[in-house]
Amino acid sequence: MSGLCEQEMLRIDNKLNLVSHSVNIVYEYADKLKKMNMADLFSQEYLDNVRDYAVSVANHTDGAMAVYFRYSPDLTGSGTTGCFWTRTKGETEFKSNPITDLLDYNSTDLEHVGWFYVPKEAGTPIWMAPYFNKNLDVLMISYIIPLYLDNGEFLGVVGMDIDFTSILNDVDDVSLYESGSVSLADLGERLVYSSNGGEVETQIMSNELYNHITTVNKSEELLSVTDKEGNSYVICCRKLSNDMMLFVNVPASEINNDRNNLIYILLICTLVIFVTSSVFILKRTKWITTPIEHLTAITDKYAKGDWSEQYISNTNDEVQTLSEGIATMAKNTQAYIDTLNHLARTDANTGIGNKTAYVELVDKLKINREGLFDNYAVVVMDLNLLKKTNDTYGHEAGDLLIKESAHYMCSIFTSSPVFRIGGDEFAAILYTSDYEKRDELIKKFGENMNYKVGDLPDVVLSISYGMAIFGGELDSYEKVYEKADELMYQKKREMKMERKD
Repeated sequence: MSGLCEQEMLRIDNKLNLVSHSVNIVYEYADKLKKMNMADLFSQEYLDNVRDYAVSVANHTDGAMAVYFRYSPDLTGSGTTGCFWTRTKGETEFKSNPITDLLDYNSTDLEHVGWFYVPKEAGTPIWMAPYFNKNLDVLMISYIIPLYLDNGEFLGVVGMDIDFTSILNDVDDVSLYESGSVSLADLGERLVYSSNGGEVETQIMSNELYNHITTVNKSEELLSVTDKEGNSYVICCRKLSNDMMLFVNVPASEINNDRNNLIYILLICTLVIFVTSSVFILKRTKWITTPIEHLTAITDKYAKGDWSEQYISNTNDEVQTLSEGIATMAKNTQAYIDTLNHLARTDANTGIGNKTAYVELVDKLKINREGLFDNYAVVVMDLNLLKKTNDTYGHEAGDLLIKESAHYMCSIFTSSPVFRIGGDEFAAILYTSDYEKRDELIKKFGENMNYKVGDLPDVVLSISYGMAIFGGELDSYEKVYEKADELMYQKKREMKMERKD
């Protein structure tokens, strides 16, 4: 039950983290443009650049239904300065939508303008609690980041909305025993959300349920409770990245039935082992007890969550049959865990490492316990012409261009990990043999691209890139990455001038 709760928490958190990551990408892009062209901060060109980038990122963000960038009326004198793009269920493209006039509403009107004033008041990136957006007539949750001028004055917000019903539908798809339930809770608002046939059901959380959930959350263990009618339940919960609580509630009788069945099976197995042992105990005590001791030790490891080792006895009897069955179960369980770990760290579109795998390797690089990363270089890459390809030939062509880019990168940096860290952003960390050949490889990288992609007319592979090496003034990973990113943008400007597009 705890494993299932953890698994569902990770699945939902993956969707939430994708949204927050996308908003952070747009924020970083807007902030970078702000630093590059301070005088043009309120120009139409600046707004158009941020808008196009935001819509491009949102188009590649699963579950996103709205993306926006809004200026503060205190700076512009207008409540409608900015952009607001949405897409409805069933649609794949975002479309421009009428902009809500911030000056028409009081700052306390959460259903109309809470998405603007709540993050402004918080002064930090936030997940808003589920709220009914009257502008779109949808129950949603939003991730929003406030932007500030260099002098600390509030500039505006950039954010993205997702349909909260889609999250609840994911929760509703979970099958838990025969009559177990899975719900989401907002502890701050004392509300419980669940889905029933696509409709959202919202209930006020009782003090009893609130105390149960907070108790489980503190201990991270299962909690047995009894309702007023004397029915016993087991509760398990996990906290999501947006501070909501995923909790499961299962009748204790169903759990006990499974436990009793397991006990019955274990008793039968124990009886078989006992009878077998009794027959041969006088002559072959050691021959029997040794594999049982091994089997006991290995099952103790399994009980603690370590499935990496298997043991099969060679006794040609029931003990061997039992050990083979347990070994097969352990092997299948470990394979399932390995598959989940691989999927969690792999970009679904390209098959290379995703942002999660990238962050894990960077953390290892910073610690450098085994001395692998005494010398390394970082290559930051950004795919050109993706928006043009999407606009001209559709997003399937854009996906093909992204896949081909990843294939090309891997063909050059054959001994180094390559990651997709954003919609069209990639990074490679060169060490060992690739680090020694870094200058040769980066030259080869620039010379061998610009070839036609698939059967797409006029679509060639064009990637901006920049490489920086650890050492000297670049004495931290952040400085190395920042330098490589700076060189990449310089290369992007040079390549754009060469293309004259």
